[in-house]
Amino acid sequence: MKILIAGASGQLGKKLAEALSREHKLVLTDSATMDITDPQIVRDIVAQNRPDYIINAAAYTRVDQAEGDIETCRQVNAQGAKNIAAAAREFGAKLIYISTDFVFDGVQKTPYQETDAANPLSVYGLTKYEGEKFIQEIGGEYYIVRVSWLFGELPQGYKGTNFVEVMLKLAREREEIKVVNDQIGSPTYTGDLALAIGQIIAQNPPSGIYHFSGTGECSWYDFAREIFSQTNTKIRLTPIASAQYPQKAQRPPYSYLDKAKIENALGIKVRPWPEMLKDYLNKR
Repeated sequence: MKILIAGASGQLGKKLAEALSREHKLVLTDSATMDITDPQIVRDIVAQNRPDYIINAAAYTRVDQAEGDIETCRQVNAQGAKNIAAAAREFGAKLIYISTDFVFDGVQKTPYQETDAANPLSVYGLTKYEGEKFIQEIGGEYYIVRVSWLFGELPQGYKGTNFVEVMLKLAREREEIKVVNDQIGSPTYTGDLALAIGQIIAQNPPSGIYHFSGTGECSWYDFAREIFSQTNTKIRLTPIASAQYPQKAQRPPYSYLDKAKIENALGIKVRPWPEMLKDYLNKR
């Protein structure tokens, strides 16, 4: 099968290319080769390549910066998603869109299911949800895959980072690290997500929204503690409340995703996040 990946130079894009290249023909694009905010460019590239699947892993993910850069964030996350969905529908490609747990407000205290109402608290969450709505309105065959707390190998020259690398860097520079303990969710390794996306392509389950993240609830403090435990890093780690670490964008206090739908649809068992972390640390 031919698969076009938007955002192929990012953390997830790198892993998708690795996981899918053995069985499929890939067309890898990034912001330099396919500006997803330009509908004509997107249409031309999709028309030229005629992929069976398009994976939209391109996103504006600088959550705090987005609060002051609303238009750019919306152009990428919402308009870009719309442009890709329209081209996918026109040329008969199935679409996989990577969304986020940040579409939820975190008010409920039970794992979020795909049918729960979205109520984003941040510009990032709002624009990703707008992208979801555009895809649903345009129709065709699509998979909206919401993920949380994503981490993975950093591609060569990649300007971003991930929580694991930030923690290990800070541990080399400081005697104490303070991490919030009142935001609950679950980390997700790009390797596991890429394999799940490969299963979606192989099995073609019903269109719709699916949740995917590591199993087991934790806070960012718990995540940091496990990172240091697995790497035998000695550091004074202190839990703090979100109010003690003010950020421009509001985060959902609880955003643990229920994985039952994707597990049942694909016949898979999602791994606990500490196992995902161990894999990453062995490969980085």
